[in-house]
Amino acid sequence: MNPLISRPTTALAMALSVAISVPAFAHNETKKGYDQLKKETANFARATSAQSAKINQKLPYFAVKTIYNKGFTNASFMGKIAVFVLADTQCPCVQAVDERINKLGKRYGKNGVRIVYVFSKPGERALDVARFMQNHQIPFPAVMDKDQQFLKMVNGKCSSEVYVTDKKGMLRYHGRVDDSTFNPKAVQSRDLERAIVQIARNQTVTQPEVPAMGCAIPRI
Repeated sequence: MNPLISRPTTALAMALSVAISVPAFAHNETKKGYDQLKKETANFARATSAQSAKINQKLPYFAVKTIYNKGFTNASFMGKIAVFVLADTQCPCVQAVDERINKLGKRYGKNGVRIVYVFSKPGERALDVARFMQNHQIPFPAVMDKDQQFLKMVNGKCSSEVYVTDKKGMLRYHGRVDDSTFNPKAVQSRDLERAIVQIARNQTVTQPEVPAMGCAIPRI
């Protein structure tokens, strides 16, 4: 069991037993191409620079809960490199990059990297999020940002947008995973990985903000 995820409450555990009984299928088993995935997405947005949370400044205070009712605040990530991934259960962009994010978690976990998925889209249910995380084999904590506190704090625009803080809680990177969302074989610029490596080495992030593309997250 992932040590970052606490045991679910009894009620949620019963609900999750239904989700866990669903066979796990990775997104790439759909064998859908770039154009098809884009057509299935109702709304895309181009993310812009963060406003409330500023690059090279400490992330403002926040308090959120996972689908298992475990609380996270800024203090939860002190001494860690935190990667926050904005997500929703329907966005093909999130599904397209999940395996790449999983690999980054495995590769850099020893460097103190901690990855969290943040679900801020109105109407998302904990059960649906649990199914999504299980079916796509994503081993990281999932946060339910129902009041959009985190989304508004970072001025998030779209799913698959990522925010990375260093071990002191300073925001060092905001943007995309890489430059080829739907075709990992065509990636030429591994923006998120480069930022993680530079942060781990206490270096300046050379490209701290790179516009992301994903499914627009409506504000409440």
